Amino acid sequence: MFKRSAREAFHWVKDCLGIFRQNPAMWMLVALSYVLLFMVIPAMVFLPVIVKLLVVIMGPFFLVLALTLYREADYGRDTEFSDIVVQVKPQLGKLVALGGACMVYGILISYVTSGDMQALDDMVNAKADAEALATRAVPLAIKMLVLMTPIFMSTWFAPMLVAHHQFSVWKAIKSSIAGCLTSVLSLTFAWILLTAGLALCMMATGIVVALVTAIIKPVGLILTSLTLLAFLLLATSLMLGLQYVSYRDIFAKKLDAKTLEPSAI
Repeated sequence: MFKRSAREAFHWVKDCLGIFRQNPAMWMLVALSYVLLFMVIPAMVFLPVIVKLLVVIMGPFFLVLALTLYREADYGRDTEFSDIVVQVKPQLGKLVALGGACMVYGILISYVTSGDMQALDDMVNAKADAEALATRAVPLAIKMLVLMTPIFMSTWFAPMLVAHHQFSVWKAIKSSIAGCLTSVLSLTFAWILLTAGLALCMMATGIVVALVTAIIKPVGLILTSLTLLAFLLLATSLMLGLQYVSYRDIFAKKLDAKTLEPSAI
């Protein structure tokens, strides 16, 4: 079981890198769009709450567009982005419903953890010692991880199942969770491989950047910022690639082989 999962994870990572090498600039641009939508915009305190909620609700739709780009590149299809939008658009209502379900669950998580968050904030404002902060922060982090796991598993495969296999929202969520559970070892091994590879590359690059900083500090500081951004985008693009190839092998090839034919779009 472990050997099969490790082999599958290796092939997934290999396929991710293969797709990325086809057009690195495009995948970095896709990753930048993802980072702006799901990391930068939610962190902007001056934006109205309705804008942030709209991003969450539309999240599955944007994710499907990105993953479909990976699918087209994987199968060597030079498909226009507008054609992908047209293909996915009929499922927009269900994708928005999926995003709405994620939003509701996120609100519930906020409600459940609000007391712990407030207590931790009070301790920080009171300048509590590090040991006391750790005593409060570590259990909260574990609690958040446990609460976020269902939404992570629900959305790993569900958007593509809704968009390309016409699953209902509920069926897509159940199937996504089941797919994650049955392939948890493969997904974990693939994540570890990608993370370890990126960490090693970042360490090697960090040494070079540190040498430059020691010689020319202003240039080094700029180079450090650009390096961090580049690795963030690289990690995002590869994780999106992992999300696609795992969907491809676990669901797409079994559910609807016709979808993957060159004439699919």
